[in-house]
Amino acid sequence: MSKFNHRYSHGVTLIELIISIVIISIAITGIMMLFAGTMKTSADPMIRAQALAIAQSYMDEILRQPYSGDGVTTGRVNYNEVEDYNAIIAGSAIEDQFGNTINSLSAYKIEVTVRLCNASLCDNPFSSVNVKKITVSVTHPALGSSIPLVAYRTDY
Repeated sequence: MSKFNHRYSHGVTLIELIISIVIISIAITGIMMLFAGTMKTSADPMIRAQALAIAQSYMDEILRQPYSGDGVTTGRVNYNEVEDYNAIIAGSAIEDQFGNTINSLSAYKIEVTVRLCNASLCDNPFSSVNVKKITVSVTHPALGSSIPLVAYRTDY
């Protein structure tokens, strides 16, 4: 008759091994899902910062223009008043100040709207002063929404 001594027993049973593998698999799956979510949105801050920089660049260019001019609207290089930039419609490609498309920014699209603001449209408390509301919106497919930048230009 052989006597089994538990003191000298080594190793694991098949059931213990299967349970360990299942627990480790669940833990690894959770960690991988966390990494996948982080990797998916890791570029968003960079894309938002770039979109804001594009919008700010356009806004700076627009605000340097006079409130009104002679109405020339053929080509961005010839824009000579704030209202001319209203010709940049939704989905327009990003261009430099000379009207050349910037290919490295092809995923970004821009729209500029310029509206005359009176007291009823913009809650303008200075109804005697002419004000134009300028909105520059930049979009990118990864953002899901546009990045708007708004400024007001007065006739002074």
